[in-house]
Amino acid sequence: MNLLTSAATSLFILTLSSIFAKADGDFLFSGQRETQSGVHGKGNVYAPDVHFHSGKYWMWFGGQGKDGHDRIHLAQSADGKTWKQLGVALEEPAANHVNDPSLVRVKGRWWMFYTVAMVDVIDEIALAVSQDGLHWEKKGVVFPASLKPGWDSLLVGRPSVLYEKGVFKMWYDGCKELPLNAPAQNVPKSASARKFVGYAESNDGLKWERKAEPIFEDATALHVVRFGQGYVMVFESWAGTKFATSKDGLAWKQAGTLAEKSADFDRFGHVTPFLLLGKNVKPTLYFGAACESTWDVNCMAAMELSEAMMEKIKSE
Repeated sequence: MNLLTSAATSLFILTLSSIFAKADGDFLFSGQRETQSGVHGKGNVYAPDVHFHSGKYWMWFGGQGKDGHDRIHLAQSADGKTWKQLGVALEEPAANHVNDPSLVRVKGRWWMFYTVAMVDVIDEIALAVSQDGLHWEKKGVVFPASLKPGWDSLLVGRPSVLYEKGVFKMWYDGCKELPLNAPAQNVPKSASARKFVGYAESNDGLKWERKAEPIFEDATALHVVRFGQGYVMVFESWAGTKFATSKDGLAWKQAGTLAEKSADFDRFGHVTPFLLLGKNVKPTLYFGAACESTWDVNCMAAMELSEAMMEKIKSE
């Protein structure tokens, strides 16, 4: 990187910081490391998965490197706002894409489900486990695309996993074809391609039983969280963070926009949102803020849910 390029990139990051400072949400950090800089050097971080554990916040998130490949990173925070990055948590040198972490804590261990694409963007869902959240043992792909012809027969990814009453519950997106301009070769493509949300369960996190039909239509990069006696799903869009509600996790009601994009901050939408709810934490929406229309220049952002936003969820 020459001095002119470096100066331009630094100015871009400073400009983003000032934009976020004026926004309704909080700018957390941009991708400044080589493994997060994106091929353009402007930074590309998104897909946060946040937990409050042992008195601090842990965020596993995705970052696209200068080489164009994605890796999962880790950051920690005392207050959920100021973050210290700890570097790459999980990568696969042979893969094109390792991203979209979803973690649950079971019997003293972290279970990380994540998207892996060995070729192009043909996603599958893999698993890794860890005692400390820092060092990981990969278990490989545990949830591939359906072997039967159908809506998720090409790819599956972006898992959202909960562990309830001894059962792993997973929501994920999938499709049978890609858009015409998708960066993939020798796969079905269509001008009307779209993704759906599926559901699967497992007793051990390794062998899964999936519902044959999708449970929600035309949504991607979702996160599901328990809310009272039911569930809330948030998912990405150009308008901001959309959401839906469900009593059983299977039948969902579209509920509109939970958090709208702003004129400056996140002006091209919210990418891969994550809704943090629970004890000892303030209800907070974390997301990749789309700084450009290409959705490949994203910064990490957060927005505490107002009473009005919480009431909006409850009313559904």
